[in-house]
Amino acid sequence: MRHYELYIVEEDVARQYYGQESKLFYLFLEHEKAKGSQKEILRKQIEYITKPIPALLLQQKLKQDLMKIEGYRKKKNTHLIEIIDRDSKAELVIGSDALYLTAEGSFEIETMFFEILRKCEPAFFAFSISEHRYGWLKPLKQQDFLRTNPV
Repeated sequence: MRHYELYIVEEDVARQYYGQESKLFYLFLEHEKAKGSQKEILRKQIEYITKPIPALLLQQKLKQDLMKIEGYRKKKNTHLIEIIDRDSKAELVIGSDALYLTAEGSFEIETMFFEILRKCEPAFFAFSISEHRYGWLKPLKQQDFLRTNPV
C-alpha cells in the first residue's frame, strides 16, 4: 500500500526550491520524526510555506471529473476509486492543510487523482515518507523563474 501527503506550497517558496525538492521533503520528514518543541517549530515552518487547501474547489472538481468512472464513490471529504478488474483502489481524504492519498494496485489509480489535482493548483507538492518519494504534481517551468526587468 502506498501513502502520500500533498500540500500546496506558496508559489514564491516553490520557485525558490525548484530543483531542490529534497530540502522540502526533509522538512516534512523531520516534522514526522520530531517530538515536543522541535515538532511545534517544524509545524510552524510548514504552515508558513504552505497554503490552506481550497476544499470546496477540490471537492467540486474531483466529483465533476470522477463521476464518469464506474468505481467512484464520495463520502464527505473522502473520494474513493476502486477498479475491481485491475485489483486497484485509491482513497483521497481532503484535510484543511493537506490531502492524504492511500493507494494499492496499479499506479494508474493514484495518477487519476494527481491529474485532476495538478489542474487545480500550480504548486502541489506530494511525498511518501515511507518510500522517500517526492515531487511536484505539476513541474514548474523554467521560464516561470526568469525575472526580467522592465525596460
